Amino acid sequence: MKIYSFFPLVQTINCSLKMKWTLILIFGSCLAETTLCWTYHYSNETMNWTQAREWCQKYFTDMVVIQNQAENDYLVSILPQKNSPYFWIGITRNHMNESWIWIGNNSTWIGNNSWAPNEPNNVHATEFCVEIYTNTGQNRGKWNDEKCNKLKHAACFKTQCNESSCERGRCQEAINSITCLCERGFKGDRCQTAVECPPLPEPYNGYHSCLEGNQTFNTTCRLKCDPGFFINGSSFVTCEDTGDWSGPRLTCAAVECPPLPQTYNGYHSCSAGNQTFKTTCHFKCDPGFLVIGSPAVTCGETGVWSGPRPICTSYKQALLALAGCGAFSTFCCICFCCIKHRQRKKLSQERPPEEGSPPCDTQP
Repeated sequence: MKIYSFFPLVQTINCSLKMKWTLILIFGSCLAETTLCWTYHYSNETMNWTQAREWCQKYFTDMVVIQNQAENDYLVSILPQKNSPYFWIGITRNHMNESWIWIGNNSTWIGNNSWAPNEPNNVHATEFCVEIYTNTGQNRGKWNDEKCNKLKHAACFKTQCNESSCERGRCQEAINSITCLCERGFKGDRCQTAVECPPLPEPYNGYHSCLEGNQTFNTTCRLKCDPGFFINGSSFVTCEDTGDWSGPRLTCAAVECPPLPQTYNGYHSCSAGNQTFKTTCHFKCDPGFLVIGSPAVTCGETGVWSGPRPICTSYKQALLALAGCGAFSTFCCICFCCIKHRQRKKLSQERPPEEGSPPCDTQP
């Protein structure tokens, strides 16, 4: 059995993939340049409907499936007018009370003028297959229901979609075009490009790192803050299929130290209006009072002040304290000296006399 392929000799079909092949037509030695897309084919010999579909599936993709009137008219325009101008097409049903169904996609499309006059008539109650007329006259391009065991030519189609047609999408093919229906988050003729999100600005007092190293669809970026700062809100954002980030701009806020209590007999003033990281607060006492301790404290990166809070005391109390400390120190010094003297005296008494020296105490 010979395989016959037919392509329009005059018109060049334009497909979105722009991939051109030179096709050798079996009808003579004519060459035609066309693009790689949906093509129609037919058998030279006749066969029943089941054999016709098997033949189409063996050599091409499947029996012809018509999706609209334009495809129907185009198919008729390229199929030859043979002595037996009848071709099986891929619409059928299993029972007279069922709807007509297209093979492959289960579509139920039937045009307003698809059937020939007085068709489908199901004369023999078993006409569950459909042929298309390609002869001239008013029935050209019309359909007729027929018994599936009758012999007709097979009308087939061959798709050019394959796994590599669309990188991240589904290939949709029509007569004159191949279209990639991209997955969410991808674009391009072949769905080869991921949607990009705008560059993330570097946050103040922090930085962000993106897991994939870029900022395209499904990329997740994480915020990290410098010491003394914490993440204000979510620490992650993701590039969405719309080209927008999933959340608000990432920011770092300064760590806060607990409020300083009011100082008795004094006051404090801070370098900033708040009491956050690196803020320094200075303490001053009222007239007649003296600062005891460090006069300044600084808010650290962990949210803790750098030292104990100083106090304000009166000069009189400070002098008394100083005098008390002086007297106590003198007393401690005297006690220390006495102890050391007693230790030295005891050691000298216990030391044995040197050899050859007369004893200190002699008997007559």
